[in-house]
Amino acid sequence: MSESTTKKERLIIVSNRMPVTVGIEDGKMTTGPSAGGLVSALGAFLERRKKEQSEIAEHLWVGWPGNSIATEYQECVLQNLRQQYGYEPVFLEEQVMDQFYLGFCNKTIWPLFHYFPTLTAYEESMWEIYEEVNRRFCDVVAGLLQPGDIVWIHDYHFMLLPAMLRERCPGTSIGFFLHIPFPAYEIFRMLPRKWAAALVDGLLGADIVGFHTVDYVRHFLTSVLRLTGNQHQIGRLMIHGREVQVDAFPIGIDFERYHGTASLPKVQKEADMIRRKLVQQKAILSVDRLDYTKGIAKRLLAYDLFLERHPEWRQKVIMLLLVVPSRIGVDKYQDMRREIDELVGRINGRFADIGWTPIAYLYKNLGLQALSALYSAADVALVTPLRDGMNLVAKEYVAARIRDAGVLILSEMAGAARELPEAIIINPNSREEMSDAILQALTMPGEEQAVRIRAMRESVKKYDVHRWGRIFLHALTERSAVQQATGDKLLSEAKMDVLARQFGLSKRRALFFDYDGTLVPLARTPELALPDNRLLDLLRELASDPRNDISIISGRQREFLQKYLGGIRISLVAEHGAWIRRRGGIWRKRVFPDNSWKTRIMPMMEFYVERLPASFLEEKECSVAWHYRQSDAESADFMAQELKFELNNLLFQTNMEVLEGNKVLEVRAKSANKGSAVLAALDDASYDVIVAAGDDWTDEDMFQALPREATTIRVGIRPTAAQFLVQGQREIIVFLEKIIEAGKNYS
Repeated sequence: MSESTTKKERLIIVSNRMPVTVGIEDGKMTTGPSAGGLVSALGAFLERRKKEQSEIAEHLWVGWPGNSIATEYQECVLQNLRQQYGYEPVFLEEQVMDQFYLGFCNKTIWPLFHYFPTLTAYEESMWEIYEEVNRRFCDVVAGLLQPGDIVWIHDYHFMLLPAMLRERCPGTSIGFFLHIPFPAYEIFRMLPRKWAAALVDGLLGADIVGFHTVDYVRHFLTSVLRLTGNQHQIGRLMIHGREVQVDAFPIGIDFERYHGTASLPKVQKEADMIRRKLVQQKAILSVDRLDYTKGIAKRLLAYDLFLERHPEWRQKVIMLLLVVPSRIGVDKYQDMRREIDELVGRINGRFADIGWTPIAYLYKNLGLQALSALYSAADVALVTPLRDGMNLVAKEYVAARIRDAGVLILSEMAGAARELPEAIIINPNSREEMSDAILQALTMPGEEQAVRIRAMRESVKKYDVHRWGRIFLHALTERSAVQQATGDKLLSEAKMDVLARQFGLSKRRALFFDYDGTLVPLARTPELALPDNRLLDLLRELASDPRNDISIISGRQREFLQKYLGGIRISLVAEHGAWIRRRGGIWRKRVFPDNSWKTRIMPMMEFYVERLPASFLEEKECSVAWHYRQSDAESADFMAQELKFELNNLLFQTNMEVLEGNKVLEVRAKSANKGSAVLAALDDASYDVIVAAGDDWTDEDMFQALPREATTIRVGIRPTAAQFLVQGQREIIVFLEKIIEAGKNYS
């Protein structure tokens, strides 16, 4: 196939800002580059993809154009951005943007997610604007979508957007990446429950939810569990019939850009000039955007303590303090600037001498070459945020070190600390730790510096922004393929009609049904899950057809099945196959375990009942089940894994096994399983049609044991050996009605 006829997937990027800032001057559109790490990182990644002509080379970028554009200019701006850049602007009024960006985004989410709850605002009007802007972005993206498009949504501004887009365009492949920390649940729960639940549900609209670190993944999954009750399996969640993957994708930088810039003769000349100006002084570099999360004031106080404790370093060291302006006009940030100005003045006033100033302070934004010269000239980089999703300054410093020298002091509260263990890792709340780290860095032998910086440089080079983007998009396309395969298994009404017709035309049928979650909905306690009159009538009608052999195979005790279903001429199997009653016959025991195992495990299981409120034991003849459906979700999840581990150790090399079901752990005989039970039933006769339906992991034994030509149905969207999937238990009832009707039509 020629290249011109090969259709490539299209990537739609959604972020708060586009890579360009648009303005209107004298009635004409002007553009300039947008600032920000997200834009520069994604821009570098997309540019490389375009050059490599990758399978997702074509892209659109949806974002705010950086200014409010008057209505009469919007069409002109829209067409120019589309044609020149492939950008799709979302026009927002200045007042709306202020309330959105400076409101809920940066007065609520930003401080809370960075563990500053006392700075967090909780205003309903800001939440409403946040919802409105997410909806408006959804309208734009939904209007752009074509079959096969992949949508990649970025950052905390659009945490509601994935679910909104999923509702509008259900089959779309959607990824979300959060560039800031996701906080521990104890912090996250400080949001009003309505907001917290909406944010979690919003993110779960994506196929892939990405974070910088495993810690953030764990925090998010805990919030999902506490707010929705959904438990994950190795980072995978089943949400409304879809599997959502939650994982860590630590972002990198464009290594070649920073290393290459630092290697330029012009930049090295500038770095040499800086070193000559410093004479014999060691340079400590501090580079940060003005923000309370960066810990600039605490860093200055630590430097003050260092100079106080180590007078021998006065006149031999200098701090190059670069603060990049941010959110000018916001009172809190202007207060921070005043605090920094005052601290710099106080420290310089306290320690300065003729010919030496402890701090050289710049409040400005530097270009890449000037910044690279500073990175190259500095002996030490002091990167000590109080909390940071990743922190790319640390990686930029490492990339710019073209010589095997230089020391990085890095906060343990930055995501980058997980990837750069060769740095001197400190707690940014401790002046003493930072002061000691400065001394360690300044006195570190050259050989040790070389070993550390080489290892960090190799890591930053290997795990760059291009690898980050490739891995994320690969995971997203893989997840889309899995979703497609799952979709192919869904038992649609048309497929159901075909199966019903085949059923009606057959002369001998075997039907196997699980009970809880298949024939009746799951209930809070087992005794509440009773068959209703509709189900009983359906079973009686099926049983009245002599061509049908019906078996209900359940983990329930035989007394329950006998009481509620014993009056119908069907076969009953209790305790996963330990007991069986052929239709019209008596109960017979199939499994004869040595019940001494109960005396070994009962004390342990009773202990967990005492530990976990609202959990309870269900003791059967051949098994014991520990139910925890009504218990606190997070505590139950932890204790279930703990109990499962202990039971497996206790029952090692016995004929018993531990089975994990839906909010239940059950100990049973290995020989008592639904697979052996259905095979025993099939020995009695030969059948034209075999149908089996179940909703739990115990039913997988049944699906796997049946012949390939059998029709097997799993209730709930899960990985399964079954041939078909249905969303819920009610669809099984619909299926029963269809096969009964087909049986009448083709009798």
